[in-house]
Amino acid sequence: LKSLYLFYYDQLSSTQKAVYEDLYAFLQKPSSMYYLKKPAKTQDFFIAMTAFMYDFPEAYWLQGYRYYSDSQKRVTSITVSIPEDLETKMAQVDAIADNVVAAVANENAYNKLKYFYEWIINWTIYQSNECDQDFTSVFLLKQSVCAGYSRTFQYLCKKAGIKCTYVPGDTDEPHAWNLVELNGKYYWVDVTWGDPIYDDGTQTLNYHYFMTTDEVLFRTHYTLDGTVLLSSTDKIDVFKFPQCTDNSLSYYVQNGAYFPTYDYYAIRNYVLQKLYENPYQEISFQIGDQASFQYAVEELLKNNRYITNIFSEYFPGRYYYNAITKDDAGVITVQIVS
Repeated sequence: LKSLYLFYYDQLSSTQKAVYEDLYAFLQKPSSMYYLKKPAKTQDFFIAMTAFMYDFPEAYWLQGYRYYSDSQKRVTSITVSIPEDLETKMAQVDAIADNVVAAVANENAYNKLKYFYEWIINWTIYQSNECDQDFTSVFLLKQSVCAGYSRTFQYLCKKAGIKCTYVPGDTDEPHAWNLVELNGKYYWVDVTWGDPIYDDGTQTLNYHYFMTTDEVLFRTHYTLDGTVLLSSTDKIDVFKFPQCTDNSLSYYVQNGAYFPTYDYYAIRNYVLQKLYENPYQEISFQIGDQASFQYAVEELLKNNRYITNIFSEYFPGRYYYNAITKDDAGVITVQIVS
């Protein structure tokens, strides 16, 4: 265990860690029944099991476990229905995952993270199914929901030696995403929201929530869920999460497309540079704070439509363009229509 990145394990008490270590031993040699080396109070057991399931996406088959306790209300053993095809499925998952990781073996950590993010989005359709809470839905069915997306990203990072964990929380509904630690700093990644489904059924990759900060994420991701369920009505707050304040690795900063405030000439130069690269590509840029973003929308797209001045410097004749705003991420996307 010492060589692994175990975000939740590190927050456990010594008693809970002992249960967690028991579960890790069980993971190595699965059987239909497992006796804990040392019985644990139900609360300690539930906390350790939750931490273990969050840290080990490959333990997905443990989700339907049952536990047994003694007269002192200590958990003594668990039973689980092990899928008959578990070994085959894991071999198939690992074959795909290893190929993905090998494709960027010589890249730096940031490029690996970006590749994993893009690979999951391009490989997967957002759609519920019978195993959408685990990574087999992504690797084997190519369709999943947020839990599958985030656990797949976590597993690829794990194989690549990058510190990444699974994070449950709430948007307008229960949701899940990832926390990445790189060079001692923390970043949020929401792969699912990088793969949105639009009203016309199309899905287009975006980087709004790739290596982003608290400031951007918490505009839409309202709470982080560090609780553990003790019963159907009772839960306890256990796990804490670090602050993500470094913006230097956001996609827009990395690509020179981030503007802390509305700066017409800086945006003009960026858009013209992109037009000269490819006049018909989508051109996206991010404005730092929300007030500046709203002002930029008014100036560029609504009141003054200054974006037409910029386009006219490249297209002196007649042209049409589309513009899309992502208000909660502060992103403006414009594109000339051929």
